[in-house]
Amino acid sequence: MTLVLTVATPVYSLHVSDRLVSKAGIPHDHLANKSVVFRANDGLLALGYTGAAFLRNTPTDTWIANVLSGGSCVGDGGAVRYGEFPVGDVGSSLRMLCQRLRADTQFRNLRGEVSAVGWQWSGRRRCSLARNVLWVLHKGSGQLQWQQLVPRHIPERKTTFRMAWTGDWTLGDQAWRQLLERVGAAGADWELVEDLLVNAIRQASVRKPGAIGSHCMSILLRPWRFPNALIRFIPAVAHHGTAFGQAVEVAYSPWMVAPDAVHTPAVLVGGLSCEQGLLTYSMEAPAVPNGQTLKGAFQTQDRPHA
Repeated sequence: MTLVLTVATPVYSLHVSDRLVSKAGIPHDHLANKSVVFRANDGLLALGYTGAAFLRNTPTDTWIANVLSGGSCVGDGGAVRYGEFPVGDVGSSLRMLCQRLRADTQFRNLRGEVSAVGWQWSGRRRCSLARNVLWVLHKGSGQLQWQQLVPRHIPERKTTFRMAWTGDWTLGDQAWRQLLERVGAAGADWELVEDLLVNAIRQASVRKPGAIGSHCMSILLRPWRFPNALIRFIPAVAHHGTAFGQAVEVAYSPWMVAPDAVHTPAVLVGGLSCEQGLLTYSMEAPAVPNGQTLKGAFQTQDRPHA
């Protein structure tokens, strides 16, 4: 299983997930990506999944990114692909994802869920107000369907926040109510909320270490603030790798799908900022020590097979 926590407020949207994939309760991949940053023609979302780690022998995050990109995420295309990709609007993309997942028996049998948090605006207007959105795709009492948790209309949308968990919340109802109260009391302080969500995931990991990991991925979305998407890998302990023969501390990034570019999950040294259309993405990574000749690196993350 896994645990994804999402928060939608009038001033920021935040997605935090663990990174552990397990088989039969035994850890299989401690650094699996479970997140997709999706820039549609009329919105910016962070999606996370729970349930099956692989669909038809493809990592589930790759499978989701491939659906959202119109089939542009399969094959060896390198860490970054530029061009024109058949990315639709938020509504049609989420409907397509729902239809494809309904047809997948493995996803249904493993009680899979998907969350999508972020912002949506009018793709037909040059200047359009963005509204915060939070959807959860779950089975409920029937077939898979999206549930929108944020009120659609002003003024309620401007005065409330919504928070959801998908996956395996192991801490009980009282802990969930306390977390809701603390997130609400934090107001616009997204860094405090990020700490609260990361700590909650790590507490859940202590309860169920074979299913929930302690390394986290955080994605902050604010379309009107620089950077528009801030991506942070928050490990329980530092992670190290070797680049050009030098040992360095590294971070990781998720899938990023847009009409003009697709980024695969990657290993980072020194951080990276990139532009897609009118939006800027910032991927944080540990600074390279002054004594190192290498100042930055970016390469595709190796993914274990099913």
